[in-house]
Amino acid sequence: MVKEFSVVSELKAIREQKSRLSERENELSAPVLSDLELIPVIYEWFKEVLSEMAFPPQVECITQRKKFLFIVLFLFSPSVLAGGRMPNGVRKSLEEVFPNVKPCTISNNLADVVFLYQQYKDFRQDIEYIYTEIVSRLKFKGLIN
Repeated sequence: MVKEFSVVSELKAIREQKSRLSERENELSAPVLSDLELIPVIYEWFKEVLSEMAFPPQVECITQRKKFLFIVLFLFSPSVLAGGRMPNGVRKSLEEVFPNVKPCTISNNLADVVFLYQQYKDFRQDIEYIYTEIVSRLKFKGLIN
C-alpha cells in the first residue's frame, strides 16, 4: 500500500499538538515553591491547622502524613502526583520532617495519596482546607503571590 501525501499534513498537525501538550504539561508541573527549607515550616503550619480543627486528628497518624505529603508534593512538584519523579532534595526534606519514617515508607505513602484524594471526599476536603490555610500563610509571609 502506498502512503498518501496527506500524511505530511497529519504529521505536521501531530507535531503541533505534541508541542502544545508539552507546553501545557510544563505549565501544570511548575512548582509553586522551590525552597526546600520551607518544608519543615509548612509542617509546623500543617500541625497548627490540624490542631485548630473542630475534632483535631492525631498529627502523627499515617493518614495525616499522607495529607501532608500530598500538599507538599503539590507545592514543590505536582508532576510527582501524576507519576513523575520526585526531585532531588524533596525526599530528604521529608525524611527530616518525619525522622522515624523510612524513605521507602514515604514512597509507599506516595503510591496511594492520589487515589485517596480522588476516592475519599473527607480526605479531599481536609487537604483542600489545609492547603488553603497554608497558601494563605505563604502569601501573608510574601513567599508566593
